Amino acid sequence: MPGVERKNKIIIMRILIAAGGTGGHIYPAVALVKKIKEKIPGVSILWIGGKKEWEREIVEREKVQFKSIDVLPFPRSFSCRIFLSFIFKLISSLIQSFGWIVVFKPHLVIGMGSFHSYPVILSGFLSGKPTIICEQNVYLSLTNKMLSPFVSRIALSFSHTRRYIPLWGKGKVIITGNPIREEIITTSKKEGISNLSLEEGRFTLFFFGGSQGSRYLNRVVVETLRLFQEDDIKEDIQFILITGDKDYSFVRRKMQGIKLKGRVFAYLTNIHYAFAASDLVISRSGATTISEITARGIPCILVPYPFATNQHQLSNALFLEKEGAAKVIVQEKLTPFLLKEEINKIIRDEELRRRMRDISKRLGKPEATQTLTGLILKLMGRG
Repeated sequence: MPGVERKNKIIIMRILIAAGGTGGHIYPAVALVKKIKEKIPGVSILWIGGKKEWEREIVEREKVQFKSIDVLPFPRSFSCRIFLSFIFKLISSLIQSFGWIVVFKPHLVIGMGSFHSYPVILSGFLSGKPTIICEQNVYLSLTNKMLSPFVSRIALSFSHTRRYIPLWGKGKVIITGNPIREEIITTSKKEGISNLSLEEGRFTLFFFGGSQGSRYLNRVVVETLRLFQEDDIKEDIQFILITGDKDYSFVRRKMQGIKLKGRVFAYLTNIHYAFAASDLVISRSGATTISEITARGIPCILVPYPFATNQHQLSNALFLEKEGAAKVIVQEKLTPFLLKEEINKIIRDEELRRRMRDISKRLGKPEATQTLTGLILKLMGRG
């Protein structure tokens, strides 16, 4: 039934979602939207995000209404001009958010952790709406720290994060995991290999610099692949490399003369094929990437983005390494020779790979989207 029926009147359920800025916030929200639509037919969803056109395109592709707000992240250093600009835009975005809540009348407001969530969730709280914030990383973002006193529930990706929640907030915590696309979990290795025109039986390396790519990582990967041409396992391996749009032409030029079996993409919409095909992932350590790797239980080498806010990528990576699911190489120490050496260690040690797979699977939350949707249904009185 597409809503709640009372006295022959159907009430359409309405959900407001705030997410923007990076793929790490947007793609989990997309996965969540798909599951919500599946569980609540006829649901009306309003998405509030940032000003970037690609955000709007991704959201509207899901047939969801999109509104943008012009809000700045919290200043990390003091400057009178930056602070005044931040305050002005914060007040403006609060007024906008409150206005959309009055007009849309959501039954629930969800924030996906980016700074776009702050005015939306705060407006939801002041309007008396049930609210949820979702934390994708091991440590709470500044936005979520500031919002936690005002929300109904705090959805965490890692049970480890609970220890950083103040005592007064622990009762709000639910360990859901980070929502991921269903295809990430359900696609078979054979489907991945076939759809990417790779060969069965080869050890598949997947190099991935995040949703925007990584020039530094791309440079090192190309030279690492060149070194593998001289290795005795060159006929036993193949690779997938996603460069990002900006670096694609540069990487294709640099790859000339490299004869290893592999595929190079600027962007891969069906990235689930790459994860499914992979035996080892070499990537940044954003929250969504971590969630996708662990949901499938893939051994990984992580190179955290060194300029991520509050070093959250380093925190994510070190957590996985401490547990035994990953090897971490900080960017300042990354060289083609070191990367090749670490890849070789994992390829040649079957027992190490088995342990990494088992631990990764244990840490993974493949049911995250379903669990978070269940929480949403419960708060809306439908669970």
